[in-house]
Amino acid sequence: VPHFGYGGPQNGKPPELPLVYVPRGLDNSSGGPVAVTSDKWGPFKGDLLHMSYGSCSLFKVMREEVAGQPQAGAFRLPLNFESGIMRGHFSPRDGQLYVTGLRVWQSSGAKTGAFHRVRYTGKAVAMPKELHVKPNGLEITFTTELDAKSATDDGNWAVDHWNYQWTADYGSKMYSPTDPKKVLGNNKITNSKFGGEDLNVKSAKLSADKKTVFLEIEGGVKPVMQMRVRMNINAADGTPINLPIYNTVNKVAAN
Repeated sequence: VPHFGYGGPQNGKPPELPLVYVPRGLDNSSGGPVAVTSDKWGPFKGDLLHMSYGSCSLFKVMREEVAGQPQAGAFRLPLNFESGIMRGHFSPRDGQLYVTGLRVWQSSGAKTGAFHRVRYTGKAVAMPKELHVKPNGLEITFTTELDAKSATDDGNWAVDHWNYQWTADYGSKMYSPTDPKKVLGNNKITNSKFGGEDLNVKSAKLSADKKTVFLEIEGGVKPVMQMRVRMNINAADGTPINLPIYNTVNKVAAN
C-alpha cells in the first residue's frame, strides 16, 4: 500500500523518504492515488495512478523497491480534465476509471467541477511501463516494441537531476546535487523550459524483445530527490514517444 503524506525533519530526525517527488509546475496540489484493479485497462493492470487537483492531470506511477526502500518514477498521461481531479474508482460494471473533482483555489481547471470516464480503447499503447534504477544507469520498459534506430541513439535521450531543500517556506527552489548551495531554478518546471544538472547518457541499449532500454549514465546513479528523463523516440510502428519521466532515487542497489 503506497504511503502518502510523508513527514519532514523534526526533533533531529531526518525526513521520511517519499515514493516520488513531482515538480510544482506539474502538480502544485495533489488529489490522490488510485490502483488499477481492472483487467480491462490494457497493459496497466496492477499499476498505480496519481491524480492532480492543481494541474487537472492524471499520472502513471512506476514503482520499484531497492533493498526494502520504495521509490518511483511518474509521467503525465496525455489527457485533459475540466477541473482538478481528486478521487478515482474503477467500476466493476465496465472496468473503466471514473474520476471526479472540483476547482476552488490554485487549480487550472476551466469548470468548478467535473466527472470523467477514462477508458481503454483497445488500441496499442506506446508508453513507459516500468522504471528501474541500476548503479550504472536506468532501465526503462515500454508497453510496446520500440524502433531500434531511434531508441538506441543516445542523442534522443536526456537526463538531468536536482534536489530540494526542507524549509519553512512554501515549496523549494531547485538545488545542485553536487553543490548544495547552488540554485538551479525555481521548481516551476515544465517539460522543457527549466532544468537541473545534466547527466551524460553514454549509451542506450535495447533488449532482445525490443521493449526495454538501458541508459548508461556516466559516473553512475546516486540518490537524488528529483531526476528527469526525456526522450524523443518512436515505437516500432512509428508512433512518437515523448513523455518525460520524473523519478526519485531514494536508494541505489549495491550491484
